[in-house]
Amino acid sequence: MGLSSDRMLTVVGVVSTIVLLSSLMYEFLLHDEDEVAFTIDDSGMMEDVSSIASFGPRVAGSVEESLASDYISQRFTEIGLENVKVEEFQVTGAWFVDAEPEDHQILMHAQLEQGVQNAPGLPDGSAGTGRIAIDETGELNHVESFTFMGYSGSIHKHDNMLTFIGNGSAENFDNIGDMTDLAVMISYDNTRSLADIYRDAIDRNAGVVMIYTEGVETPPFRSVTVQENGATVPFPDAYGGQYADALIPYIYISESVAMKFHDYIEQAASDPTLYASLDGFWEGNNVGTRSVKVVTGELPGHGNGEILVGAHHDSVYISPGAVDNAVGVAQLFEVATQLSELNLESTVTFATWGGEELGLLGSQAYIQSYTEKVDDLDLYINLDSTNLNPSIGLGTLGIETSDQNLVDSISKIQRSVLGDEVWADYEANILLNEFGGNSDHRSFNQHGTTTIGFYGWEYEQYHRPTDVPDVVHQDGLALTVEIVLQILVAQGGHESIEEPLIQISGLEGESESWVFPFVLALLAGLATGIGGLIVFLVKEISQGMMAFLLAMAAGVMLLVSVLDLWFGQAMENGFLPITLSFGVGVGIVYAVSMYTNKDEDLSSMSKERKLYKSGILTAIALAIHNFPEGLAMGVAVLESAQYGIVLMAAIALHNIPEGIAVAAPIQAGGGGRMKATLIAMATGFTEPLGALFALLILGPILTPFMVGCSLAFVGGIMTVVAYNELIPQAREQNRPKHLLVGAVFGAAVMQLSLLLLG
Repeated sequence: MGLSSDRMLTVVGVVSTIVLLSSLMYEFLLHDEDEVAFTIDDSGMMEDVSSIASFGPRVAGSVEESLASDYISQRFTEIGLENVKVEEFQVTGAWFVDAEPEDHQILMHAQLEQGVQNAPGLPDGSAGTGRIAIDETGELNHVESFTFMGYSGSIHKHDNMLTFIGNGSAENFDNIGDMTDLAVMISYDNTRSLADIYRDAIDRNAGVVMIYTEGVETPPFRSVTVQENGATVPFPDAYGGQYADALIPYIYISESVAMKFHDYIEQAASDPTLYASLDGFWEGNNVGTRSVKVVTGELPGHGNGEILVGAHHDSVYISPGAVDNAVGVAQLFEVATQLSELNLESTVTFATWGGEELGLLGSQAYIQSYTEKVDDLDLYINLDSTNLNPSIGLGTLGIETSDQNLVDSISKIQRSVLGDEVWADYEANILLNEFGGNSDHRSFNQHGTTTIGFYGWEYEQYHRPTDVPDVVHQDGLALTVEIVLQILVAQGGHESIEEPLIQISGLEGESESWVFPFVLALLAGLATGIGGLIVFLVKEISQGMMAFLLAMAAGVMLLVSVLDLWFGQAMENGFLPITLSFGVGVGIVYAVSMYTNKDEDLSSMSKERKLYKSGILTAIALAIHNFPEGLAMGVAVLESAQYGIVLMAAIALHNIPEGIAVAAPIQAGGGGRMKATLIAMATGFTEPLGALFALLILGPILTPFMVGCSLAFVGGIMTVVAYNELIPQAREQNRPKHLLVGAVFGAAVMQLSLLLLG
């Protein structure tokens, strides 16, 4: 049954249309699924939270921090991260060591005394023998009634007179003047930094400085640091280190304790024989050099980008730190686990920091030690205390970035994620924060790195002993992970490698030699010769067959050019650069065509001459097209031998009709069978040349973006050749049905080959 059969042509047309439409629909459905969906294990994250919190308070330099670091290192290795290591950095730390229960525990007490004043020049506390306690608080226990500030001193003094100076403003301090041996109490309202208050108290010789906050009964932990020269500096190291040996006790007291002290102060103020006195035992608090841990591991990418994702693993000295920040570390594990299944262009390094609670010590030490590496970072993402629970009013995820350009991108991602009804009760708040941040992303901000910080809002158990795993809301853990993953996919150059419908087993791993990918590219290129051979074996090409073959070639080229080389590459590399490359290809062909035709009278050109010319132009276009195609094959085969075989089969299959597109018009135009076949075969030789060029010359610098732009450029060339040469020549055969069926058939064969073979 010949091709001229009208019935057969109709059948081919109907079948081709069905195949083309169904394969296109399937492809777009696959594309929709390729929005990268993740199945996040929130129960696994809860197990990690419980394990990390079980070590107890993980203060920089402590045994508990070492245990946590070992656990994190083990988990990194289990996940499959490379170059996993635990490093130590020497920093100025603060830690607490209480006595055994039977020994003197950390405590303090106050009392209202009646009696004589201290005689001038006598040692502090000497008047105690001349005064009688008429009221006292009893022992005020550490943690329940008061906590130490980070970098608080431990000088033990007796009989410090209680004094209240308002909110601790500079004016308050100026008004009171000398504070020798006074126990200064301040109603802290966040209008002044803890460091400024501490400095003023030391400068005026205070014996103890205490703060409290209205409504805060369980005292939390706070660290005292100073911003100097773009870094967060521990108080003892700030101001040139002048206060390192002058640290006095700096403590946070509960509101009820503060009210009792106020009562004593007021009574003493109204009676010159009454004295409000404070005594304390604070020697368990320590300041000095400590080793802080940093744990790192990486997922190598296939390109040049560098992204760092971090979370601090330490906690305050009074808390097991489940939310702050075992949660962030557990979420980091899950991000790494999910990301290990993807193929990102960027290398993603994961890090956990020690010493964050004492002043971002771990992240700052890392930056100082790896300045050049940090300079190369494209992005740093930080996770801290991202526990969300709408049932207690904590359903809003905080996100802050230092880059205005990222605000819109993150907003789009969070809207997409929150669009799932699972997160109906949750929200996200996105802010631009160019230089700040209350976690380790501040270290990177101050260094000039682009950052994104994720955080939760302050909760009741924050920096307190009650921050235990039971506080964590398991159902909310996945939201942060999902948004972080989508940001990494968007920023890290995700390249989806779809499993082909027809797979080849037994070819695992990458090729270790350039010979194998070169041979594959050569075989794929020689497939154009098969197309030429088909034309060679056909004794006579009728007008109907010529219209069919030309239109088939045009269908192949237009589908590849528009859907794959333009739209597909634009989705991967951005519409602007790809469209620009595509347009340059279009412009060059038109320019060359105008130049070559300037001395020819097209109206007087014979049909054979036009066919011959179309064949030569098609050959040139396809030869150029096959070169970047070879580049892509060379890179792909080095990454995966199996993918190389699949790619070779797909390219070879669509090279056959390309060979027909070259040979058929050349032969019909009087070029001869042998010449037409050899020219068709020659167009395929640029395929292995491209692969060789990629393997031996461009390997170190060739990127997917460069290949994408090259392919888009070629797509522009092929589009013009198909539209301006092949289709007009097919129309001149006066066989419109053959033309239509041929175009649909070519497009269907091309789309099906790409779909089946990946």
